[in-house]
Amino acid sequence: MKQTIGILCFLISAYALGQSKLYVSTPTVAYNDATGTTQVGIYTRGAYLENVEKVNKDVFKITNEFLGTTYILDTENLKEVLVSQDVSEASPAPIIDFDDYYGSPHLFTVVGGLKVRKEPNHQSETIGVLYNGTPVGIDYYPYDKEAWTKIQFNEGQGYIPVKYLGKRPNLNSLITSYKKATEAKDQKRFMQRIVELGWNSNDDDNAKALLIFADYADKNAQPERAAIARLQSEVLKAIPEDEEFDKTLSLISKKLFGFTLNNVIEPKKGFSLATLEKTFGKVKDSYAHLDDCALGDYESNILFASAECIGHDINKTYTLRIVQMGNGAGFKINNSILDENTTEKEFLKTGKGLINTILSTDKAYQIPAGDSAYRFTFKDGKLNKIELIYFC
Repeated sequence: MKQTIGILCFLISAYALGQSKLYVSTPTVAYNDATGTTQVGIYTRGAYLENVEKVNKDVFKITNEFLGTTYILDTENLKEVLVSQDVSEASPAPIIDFDDYYGSPHLFTVVGGLKVRKEPNHQSETIGVLYNGTPVGIDYYPYDKEAWTKIQFNEGQGYIPVKYLGKRPNLNSLITSYKKATEAKDQKRFMQRIVELGWNSNDDDNAKALLIFADYADKNAQPERAAIARLQSEVLKAIPEDEEFDKTLSLISKKLFGFTLNNVIEPKKGFSLATLEKTFGKVKDSYAHLDDCALGDYESNILFASAECIGHDINKTYTLRIVQMGNGAGFKINNSILDENTTEKEFLKTGKGLINTILSTDKAYQIPAGDSAYRFTFKDGKLNKIELIYFC
C-alpha cells in the first residue's frame, strides 16, 4: 500500500513539474492579476515560460525571480509543444515578428553602447554591451517603459531597459541629426550611434558611416582614428566578390601568402619541429577534439608558448594554426612581411582587396582562403595574433 501511494505521489509530482514549463503559441496579453484588471505586457509566440502555476482552468500565473508576477487568461494559447500547424496572430506594435535582420519576434536597440546587466537594475554587474541597431529577441514586452526585459546574451541571459528598444534606427536620419547638432555632447552622442549602426549594417552603409566618423575625428583632433576609419571604408568598398575569393588561394600557390618564421614562408607540409621549437620553445601540450573539423586522421593540435599548430602523429608534419607575433614570427601578403611592428593602417593598405570582414569589437580582420579564413587581431594599434579558422 505504501509503495502504491509512493508511486502515485511520484507520478503526480512529475505531472506537476511538467506543467511548470509551457510555450506561448500566439502573442498573448499578460495581466497584473488573476482577474485581468490591467494589461502589463505581451508574451510573443515561442516564449518559453518557466515557473507556471495553474490558478484555475482559466488563469495561469507566471513568476519570474527578477521581473515579478504576471497572469495569463488566454490559457488556450499555452502549450507543452509548439507545432507548425499552430495558428499565430501577428505581434502588436512595436514588436517585429521577422525581417531581414532577425527571424523571430524582436526589436532593435536605439541607443549606443547599451549595457546588458546581470540583473534588472542599473547597479547590477555589466555583462556586455550592445551596439545601436542590434536586433534583440523578445519573449516578453512589458508596457511599463521603465521596466526591464530579459534577453538571451552570449549563450546566457541578461537584462536591458525596454525603453531603449524600438524600430531599427535610420542611418540617414542619424547623420542629419548629427549635422544639425551644435553642442559637442550631442555631436558625440549621435556619432556613436552612427558608427555602431554602421557596424550593424551592410558594407555600403558601414563605409558611409565610417567616412562621417573620419570627418568628426578630424575636427576633434583625432587624426589617427580618422585615418583608420577612412582606410576601413576603402576596404569595405573593395571587398572581393565571391568569384574573387580564389585570389588568396592563388597567392598561396605562388608562396605569396602565409605564415613566416624569420621571413621564410611556411612550406606546404609545415616547418620542422626543430624550427618551431627554436622560435616558440618546447611543446607544452597537445589535444584533439572529435568535433574539430580542422583535424584529420592521426592529427592533433600541438601547443607552444605563443603558437599552435596541427601535427600529424605518423608523418610528423606540423602546420601553423595560431601564431602570436614576435620572436621572428610573421605573415607574408604579396611582397610584404607583417610582424609585431605592423600597424593597423599598414595592414589595411596591404590587405585591401583581400579583406572581406571587419570585426570591430575584436579589433580584427579576416581574409578568406577557400573553406577557411585568416584572422588578424590587433592590440594597441599593432598586429598581435594571426589565426587560421576552418569553416565546417
